[in-house]
Amino acid sequence: MLPEDAPRLGFSDRVGWNKYAELEGLQEERLQKLVARAWELQKGPPKVKLEIVWMGEAEHNRLHERFLDDPTPTDVITFPYGDDDLFGEIVVNLDMARAQATSRNIDMREEVALYVVHGALHLLGLEDATVEQCVEMRAAESAVLLS
Repeated sequence: MLPEDAPRLGFSDRVGWNKYAELEGLQEERLQKLVARAWELQKGPPKVKLEIVWMGEAEHNRLHERFLDDPTPTDVITFPYGDDDLFGEIVVNLDMARAQATSRNIDMREEVALYVVHGALHLLGLEDATVEQCVEMRAAESAVLLS
């Protein structure tokens, strides 16, 4: 059971979730629990709404270039709003998750869970632009995923 003040997740499918057979069995409840754990560990604001957006690589890359002026592929993009009705969005590149999962020889559902946690941590203020920030981000990801 989730804490009463845990963030609530909404999901938007911009790519056609069903084209990723590897994701069968990925439970929104598990993602909700992981985000709630990130929120608890990082002392995030209570009762916020987050949107998880599933995208393919082409659309994700366009978004990355348009809003971050970077045309290179990336795994997850976050948009912090801080509003009462929508605290932020976590936009996940499912094509990259598939490729990375294959490359790392892990289940795609685990890669997607990592991306959601990574995005949640970005919304909570963690960054990964420097070596020191990357070390902090990886430690925070591990704390959430291994708890």
